[in-house]
Amino acid sequence: MQPMVSQAVPIPAEPLTDQHSAVMIVEDEASSRRALSLLLSSCGYPTLAFASAEEALEAIGRERTPRIALIDLDLPGMNGLELIQRLQQLDPFVFPVLITATSGEMLSAKLHNRPLAYLRKPLDFESLLALLSQREWRH
Repeated sequence: MQPMVSQAVPIPAEPLTDQHSAVMIVEDEASSRRALSLLLSSCGYPTLAFASAEEALEAIGRERTPRIALIDLDLPGMNGLELIQRLQQLDPFVFPVLITATSGEMLSAKLHNRPLAYLRKPLDFESLLALLSQREWRH
């Protein structure tokens, strides 16, 4: 299964450096966040994991924005789409990937024809790795 894209989504071409190479994970479900972080780490991708959009933004205030961000749609407080908008305002080179269990119709309505890569839950880890490998995300 390939990652889905609501419309054409360009992958930023800026090279990665040190702190940019981590994959940001924003997922409120602790077991999912931990599992995704462990799986990515075991494949050589450093991760930064957060339980909320607010935690992620606070951390970004202290560090540089990672180049890829895996973001759950339904987060407590600020939702995933709002976080993606904030991240892209902070750094236009961030590549956000929405993670959702939301049905196709509901997701389409929420995206309002906005070009955005997304993966459906439960995540197909091979699809995620294929998406990551489109760029040289590893050190």
